[in-house]
Amino acid sequence: MTTHRAIVDALFKSAAGAEPVVLATVVRVTGSSYGGVGTRMVARVDGSTVGIVSGGCLESDLAEHARDVHVKRRPRVVTYDTRADDDTAWGLGLGCNGLIEVLLEPLTPVEAGAIGRLIEQALSASSPSALATVTVSSGADGTPAVGAHALFSGETVQTTGDWGNRKVQELTRRDAGDALAEGRRGLVREYDGASIAFEVVRPAVRLVICGAGPDVVPLVTLGRQLGWNLTVIDHRPVVPEHEARFPGARLIECAEPRKLDECVTLDDRTAVVVMSHHFARDSEYVRALLASNVAYIGVLGPRARSKRMLAALGADGAPREVERLFAPIGMDVGGDGPEAIALSIVAEISAVLTSREPGHLRDRQAPMH
Repeated sequence: MTTHRAIVDALFKSAAGAEPVVLATVVRVTGSSYGGVGTRMVARVDGSTVGIVSGGCLESDLAEHARDVHVKRRPRVVTYDTRADDDTAWGLGLGCNGLIEVLLEPLTPVEAGAIGRLIEQALSASSPSALATVTVSSGADGTPAVGAHALFSGETVQTTGDWGNRKVQELTRRDAGDALAEGRRGLVREYDGASIAFEVVRPAVRLVICGAGPDVVPLVTLGRQLGWNLTVIDHRPVVPEHEARFPGARLIECAEPRKLDECVTLDDRTAVVVMSHHFARDSEYVRALLASNVAYIGVLGPRARSKRMLAALGADGAPREVERLFAPIGMDVGGDGPEAIALSIVAEISAVLTSREPGHLRDRQAPMH
């Protein structure tokens, strides 16, 4: 599924190039779907698109609707009922057992930039945010307009579009808390003359990688594809040739590993991977990390090396320190080489940060999203 980051980049590109676009957003799901509420696709005037909302099943049909929405400059909600097992529904025969409603919004470059900034703000927040979108409006006086958005991030509220009277704004603020409790699947509230869909946007994962060797490249590549905020730490001075190896990541020099907290933010939203391949340097990185409250600490290397590292730090007998360290790093997914290692690391970080017990989805009884 296309990340929020890719959608934000597409919206900003529209704003910078003065190009109108149509934004397709899943606003309601009943039953099963490829992605949850908030899955998006950007359709350009030339017919090209960024993002997918159904794994490729509905995109061509949505693109046709988007062309019509662009011409008429009127938003529209398109409904797909994929619960049928035959070809009567849309001629697709998907059998996915879900009903999906997609809002298509024609956006001017200014509007695209405004919505991009709302999502960007949510990705940079310190906790999940609720994004409310008006999907149906009677058009009566005081009723919010279709396509109006409001972002609830902590005590901060930012809006785009016409939100009508203050009563609806206050009701929306109240229900934003319920939306956060519902999680990513979102919920829909009906107000007088308006229907509003709520989406939960979680902050982007912040991954710090201590080390700049060749095996860091596939880890940065995977992290970038997932829309994570990436920082690569190196003890050497940063040069342009060095930075070019890690597109999409910040490269920061940290000459003294034990002062890592002075070089980069280490908080409970941060995951850190230690992989400089230098025992003393890695040990100092780990010393600094154990003194922080980062959400994840992973150390590349065999178990014996990590035990020796903890012993050198005087932490080998401290259960909390041992428990915080994921070493050897990564999920047991099999495979060989840097790419397979990067995949196992990304899988483990994702599972830890979302409090998931790794396993096969076929064995999971709870909803996937």
